[in-house]
Amino acid sequence: MFSDKNLQDAFALHANVMNVKEGDVIMLPGQYIKIIPIVEKGCIRVLRQNKQGEETFLYHIMPGETCALSLTCCSMQKPSEIKAIAEEDTTLWAIPIQQLEIWQQFKEWREFVGLTYQTRFDRLLKTVDAIAFEKMDEQLWRYLLARANAKESDTLNISHEEIANELNMQREAATRLIKKLKDLGYLETGRNEIRLLRKD
Repeated sequence: MFSDKNLQDAFALHANVMNVKEGDVIMLPGQYIKIIPIVEKGCIRVLRQNKQGEETFLYHIMPGETCALSLTCCSMQKPSEIKAIAEEDTTLWAIPIQQLEIWQQFKEWREFVGLTYQTRFDRLLKTVDAIAFEKMDEQLWRYLLARANAKESDTLNISHEEIANELNMQREAATRLIKKLKDLGYLETGRNEIRLLRKD
């Protein structure tokens, strides 16, 4: 993913391959980050969790990407403020945090870090806009689309309770909104399964 030969050599020397299974929790709030993850294949779902355990979905980390919040915590030596879960079976490169500062000598690495921050900022703005300005059914639909697109599948094996937790709403509200989208022809439901019928 990098063209700089020196950076390639450093990457080959220090980056370790990690394999995580779908649903595995990779990071929890309060934990200190010891590696910088760059996704090779699969994807990671990132959530914000408060002290009461309530969660809000933020964004996905896709192949070729890393987590801007992890970079920030590493550079400031702060504990994680996010929860990260493997959306599907995922392979990632684990880079020791000591390399974050050392690799700043490489222009291509600095550009990669800068692009990561910009991309995450743009996605977080969209999340804030959704929370502030969209109706609850629109937020739910955006969330389902994001997860379906991340998995490249129209079918999600997901419960109403999981949806409610990650959108910080009551389970009954999630069930009601899912039924509304179903009645509108946006999706079909089964036991712990939702199949999207539209992609807009």
